[in-house]
Amino acid sequence: MSSETSAAHRTGNLYGSFAYALVVVTCYAGFLNNQRYYTSEWMVPVVFVCGAIYATLGVLGGTLLECNGRMSHALYYLIQCSLLTAIIFLSPVRGFLGILVLPAMSQAIFDLRPRYAALIGVYLFGINIALWAIPYGWQSGLQAIINYSAAFTFTIAFTLITKQALNSREREEKLRHELEDANALLRANASQAEDLATTRERNRVAREIHDGVGHYLTVVKTQLDAAAALLPAHPEKARDAVVKAAKLSGDALDDVRRSVGALRTDAERPPLPEALRTLTHEAGLPVTLKIEGVPRTLPPGIEHALFRSAQEGLTNIRKHSAATESEVTLHFRDDGRVTLTVADNGRGASTVVTNGFGLLGIRERIEVLGGRVASGNRSTGGFSLSVEVPA
Repeated sequence: MSSETSAAHRTGNLYGSFAYALVVVTCYAGFLNNQRYYTSEWMVPVVFVCGAIYATLGVLGGTLLECNGRMSHALYYLIQCSLLTAIIFLSPVRGFLGILVLPAMSQAIFDLRPRYAALIGVYLFGINIALWAIPYGWQSGLQAIINYSAAFTFTIAFTLITKQALNSREREEKLRHELEDANALLRANASQAEDLATTRERNRVAREIHDGVGHYLTVVKTQLDAAAALLPAHPEKARDAVVKAAKLSGDALDDVRRSVGALRTDAERPPLPEALRTLTHEAGLPVTLKIEGVPRTLPPGIEHALFRSAQEGLTNIRKHSAATESEVTLHFRDDGRVTLTVADNGRGASTVVTNGFGLLGIRERIEVLGGRVASGNRSTGGFSLSVEVPA
């Protein structure tokens, strides 16, 4: 028995119990006013006992069949069909008791697969026809077919309609629960997505502050340290360093404003090659800029990520490498990718922070764009940071 018919059977238990009780009481009420007996009157107690067992099993059968292992469907319907056969052939009152089989046939439609339910229906219909055809001939059997066909047809049609309605309600209830579960999952996912978006935004702001403000503050400190060293002997050069530090402070303030208005950041910055020239010019250390390949317009997000990568690379050189030479190379490749390399001749990874927040921020930026980051000591000495993105 499929789960769908089982669900329909469970839902239809009340209907089945009511049908059994009503039909059995109605059929046996015929004994009260019937004066014509076809067999011995002493068969009446036997028929009543069989009817009581049949009705009890019919009313309780739904519960019994749901209990795994207590009563199989085959045994249940074998007993019911046997009781009905005995009642119909032993009953002193013939004819109307044939309707007694209808609840069992209806229940079979609910419980069993169609072919098994059809077999039981054919058998129950057949014993009613045989009751008249065997003793009175096929003419009476044909008349019985006509008489019982309407009741059987109505019962089968009504049962199928009821079963379909119950199954539809069961599916609707299942779909409703699935929809509620899906809505709960969507709400949970939406909450997680909101938390993830908040975390990403915090990380983005942290990268902007580190890569932008951190870079400018490092350069400003370098200029002020130089001014302090030059002030006793070369006040004019010290003054130039202070002026340059002041200008860089203004640039840092502008960068903060761009970071706050993140959507306008990239639109306000000049093209990447020009932005890198300004960056290397103000780096506060000897830097050579190389532009290789044919420059082309890049998406704003990629330009911004490459610019921040160059900033971080130069900041690390100033803070850690003690390099005397450094180089920034921007290569517009013909295979649809762009590579940015920041290299120096300093002390290498023994002093350069290779797992700090800055390089982590670069990796996060570039991986989101589908690119990759490589860093490490150079074979000729110093340190190299390489960023590659599709563009």
